[in-house]
Amino acid sequence: MFRAAVTALAAAMLVPLAALAADRDDGGLAPDFEGQVAYFGNYTGKTSVTADLRRREQTPCPYQDQRCYQQIVGGGVKVVLSFDGEHVTGFYYSVGGFEGPNGLREGTLIGRRTAMGCELYEADGTMWQATTCGSKGFQGQIVSVRGIPKQSEVSFSTVGMFVRDTGWITKLGEEEARRDRRINWLSQKIDGPGAPESRFRAAIELDSFSRHFRGIDMGRVSEPVRSGKPRKNREWYLDSSYTRQDGSTGNIRGVIYNDRLRCLQWDEEPCGPIHPPADFPKPRLDDDGGWLSRSPAPIVASDTRPMPRPRGNGAGNGDRY
Repeated sequence: MFRAAVTALAAAMLVPLAALAADRDDGGLAPDFEGQVAYFGNYTGKTSVTADLRRREQTPCPYQDQRCYQQIVGGGVKVVLSFDGEHVTGFYYSVGGFEGPNGLREGTLIGRRTAMGCELYEADGTMWQATTCGSKGFQGQIVSVRGIPKQSEVSFSTVGMFVRDTGWITKLGEEEARRDRRINWLSQKIDGPGAPESRFRAAIELDSFSRHFRGIDMGRVSEPVRSGKPRKNREWYLDSSYTRQDGSTGNIRGVIYNDRLRCLQWDEEPCGPIHPPADFPKPRLDDDGGWLSRSPAPIVASDTRPMPRPRGNGAGNGDRY
């Protein structure tokens, strides 16, 4: 009965990650937020580019630094940012609007979060200075460094469309590593030196990992009581009680033979060996619907892009055995 519940309990670990996004009312992200945010909105402003050297004599360049083709530009823009604490990377993708060399087109961003928002840079040094940089929006100015071929004075305003919090994947990985170390230590403990009582408690904890991937809280297990007199080549018993998640009490018995655990009995189950631990569940990612892709999806429909499949939250009955 207990092992049959493992699948249902493990389902609680498969919560779609988008549901775990930043929960602050102001849209701000936690300082240690780890994940991605997709934005969509617009940009507008003016840009100018340097004339081709071979065409400068034929092309009037009235602007500073031999600049020509000043244009008022604008259009839609999709931005995807990946946050790892204060570090930010990402990309932008122009969707419709102004075309040609003066337009925004697409590019890569890298930078940091600041007290005022974010400061991100393109490869040529162009800075995206955002005063809003959270789960609800990404807004600010695009300012070019002097000397580069394309100069921009552009403002952008976007709203958050999809948030994926992946920080808990890191935490789960750390938890799984701690669990593996604990299981290895318990495996050595039950075959090593020490009193039968200590090895019995180690066996209880080790076998509990076969019942729930997080095992049992040993604070809910009583100290063992001997039943029968220890004798060579004769069985005797150690008994403990434990508190279940619903508050009821269960019993665990260990059969000891020559100071070694012969088998373990949970409640009315047959006395048996220690079972292998249950698999640690792997989290699944919610379908982002194309928002995190380096493409105009989902703003621009594509016949080749599969339709997103919504996934609901998993149900569980507790976080430990």
